[in-house]
Formats: sequence, structure tokens, C-alpha cells
Amino acid sequence: MAPEVTHTSGNPKARAWTQEMQPHRVGPRAGMVPACLGCCRSRHCPLIRPMQTLYQRTFYFHFKNLRFANGRNNTFLCYEVRRMECGLPVRLYRGVFKQVTPNLHAEECFLYWFHSIVLEVLSPREEYKIIWYLSWSPCFHCADQVAKFLATHCNVSLLIFSARLYCFWDEWVQENLRRLSQEGAQMAAMSFQEFRECLEKFVDNDGQPFRPWKKLYRNYRFQNAMLQKILRSTSLSENIFRFQFNNQQRIKKPHRSRRTYLCYQLQWFDGREPLRGYLQNKRAKHAEILLIDMMRSMELGQVQITCYITWSPCPTCAQELAAFKQDHPDLVLRIYASRLYFHWKRKFQKGLYNLWRAGVHVDVMGLSEFTDCWTNFVNQQKPFKAWDRLEGNSRSIGRRLSRIRESWGLQDVINSFGNLQLTPPLP
Repeated sequence: MAPEVTHTSGNPKARAWTQEMQPHRVGPRAGMVPACLGCCRSRHCPLIRPMQTLYQRTFYFHFKNLRFANGRNNTFLCYEVRRMECGLPVRLYRGVFKQVTPNLHAEECFLYWFHSIVLEVLSPREEYKIIWYLSWSPCFHCADQVAKFLATHCNVSLLIFSARLYCFWDEWVQENLRRLSQEGAQMAAMSFQEFRECLEKFVDNDGQPFRPWKKLYRNYRFQNAMLQKILRSTSLSENIFRFQFNNQQRIKKPHRSRRTYLCYQLQWFDGREPLRGYLQNKRAKHAEILLIDMMRSMELGQVQITCYITWSPCPTCAQELAAFKQDHPDLVLRIYASRLYFHWKRKFQKGLYNLWRAGVHVDVMGLSEFTDCWTNFVNQQKPFKAWDRLEGNSRSIGRRLSRIRESWGLQDVINSFGNLQLTPPLP
């Protein structure tokens, strides 16, 4: 194997502070195929082969858990793939990936390799456990790709150890790390034990023991505390709220996907403290189903549940919510949607109408609802500032929702008259 070359920048004083800390991870993946749809033989992806080991110099330079990691512009991923047999993990593969190009990161290299090699050679029905040792935690795009991979591969569990956190102050990176955790990935910072294991498994060290550097434990505590703070956050950031709950028909660049966010508030009539939080879709379960599962695990009694959701419920979720409301007649359930999901399709319209028939209050978020959601789930100190055409869009969406209710209500009346059996008059 040829020796690996570490590329460092020139004058560090000439670089911005954020550039000094972070590797070069540039832009979206132009022309790339999602990890579960392409393979290494695709013309979009070069032939990807993992390395077997790292040199000591490379490991000690790139995996050092410094707070200010100048010159570490590459990401190294040491992986171990295990298959569960009779409840015990059996090691199958072990190797190292690194960033190939600015648009092809180490995490994506692993996903392409795993999907095209492992899942095609081995049985996709087996359970696999994957362990990663990363020099940098996943960036925004990689965290999104890995989350999608886990969502479509329920037989795969992932454990991620990171030496350093990548752009941990960025709200979008934080949000995708939380989404990655919601999809089942376990994440932690690398401690002394993980650094030693990584050295013993993936570094050509000639049997030499791990040599810890100064401030290893202090930096580990900082990295791990920051990561756990990000993962435990129960409030939405301002930028996430303004983007995901925005009720405009078209969004401005950059074109990120608008996902389902469900902010819920449970208010008991016996004076207990309200319970607040927010949910996202998780592993083939929509946020509404996760809310139902949470409510079934609680003793509700007489309670009012207020939900602010970015997209109105799909037909399946609407059916489940209607059935749950009928099973709990004392429950007061109010759902306010920022936007209507596939409102032109009849089965989605019928799902909304079934919610109304079951006694669920369904309406469109207006200025008062956006303000209340901002106060309870984003920032209590800072007043909510409406975006352009917020109230106009709300009125337009509200009229559309009213037409759906009126048309299906009229159809329901017509069907009820059609089912009447008129008795003939007595002679």
C-alpha cells in the first residue's frame, strides 16, 4: 500500500475561524444516486474499495479530538460489520474509508459499498450491526443520507463514535443529527476506550499500545456533552421553524425538503403541568402514529391535546387518529396544519373529513397559531415575526380546507338519503 499523504493548508492565520476547524465539505452531490438506489457499478459512482489499515501518523493526526482542528480536511471512517447469529454478533467485515472527493464523503462511500457488496452477497433479511469510528461526525448531507438508509433498512443497527463534532453550532446539522438518532442510530464521542479500540483494530501500529495525547479526556467531555445536548434538545430552532412551518407554496433556495414536524401540547383539566414536545417521522412510522403510541402509554383521563403540524395527516394517520378519538370520548383533540398534504387527491380529502366526523378539530394554522407554536416550542423570549404573505396564505389554504369539508359533507348527505328505505303508505 502506498503511504497516505496528509494535505494541510498554507497559512492558518489567513483562514477564517470556521474554516480552520472544519474539513472541506462542499455543496450538494451533483448527479449522485441515493445510497439505496444505486451501486458501485453505477456510472455516477466510482469503484469504491476500502483500505485495510491506517498508518500511525494518519491516525494520531486525524483522530485527535482537538476543539480547534486546523488542517484536518479529510474524514476517515473505520467500520466493523457484524451479523447477528443466534443472538450473538459475528464479525464479517472490517476496513477504512476516507473522503474520495469533496462531493463524495466517507459515509457515502460506506453506504455505496455496503449496499452494493454486502446486501447483494449476503441475505438482506439477516440482522446486521455496524460500528463506525469517525474522525468527524457526519455533515448535514451525510447525516441525511444515513438517516434515509436506516429508515429503509430496519435490519441494520448503527453505532457511531466521533472524535470531533462537525459544525456543531449549525442548526441544520444539529437537526439532521437528531433525525439520525430518531432513525435508531446510537451516537457518542470517542473516549479513551474507543481510541484504543480503533488503534488496535484499524492501525498498523506494530503491536505498540495507544499513546494518549494531552487534554484527551477534557476534550472528550466537551465533545460528548455538546453532542448529548444536541440530541436531547426538545425545542425547535428559529430557522428550522421558519423553513418547515412556512406556509408558502414554493420555497426559496437552497431547496431542502419540507418534512413532517408535529408539535404537541397536552393540557390536563386537573391542573397538572402541560406536557410539550415535537415528533418527526421515524422508521416507517409517521409522527401522528408516534403521538398515538405515546398517548396509549399514558393515563390520559380528561385532557386537551393541541397539535401544530407542518403537513396535514395522510389517510392512514387520519384513520388511526379518528379511531383513537372514538376510543377516548373524553379526549379533546385539535390539529392545526400549516399546509395541506396532497389535498387534490380524494382519499386524502376523505381522511380529513373522517377526522371531522370523529370529533377531531382540524383547521389551518393562522397568525395566532403560528405565534402560539413559536412561543411554546421555539423561543419564549423573542416575539414571533411573521413572514411575507403568511395571513394571505393561511386564508387561501383555509378556503381550500373548507371546500373539502363542504363537498364531502354534501356527498355524505346524498349517500345517507340514498340509503333510506321508504315504507309504502298503509291502504
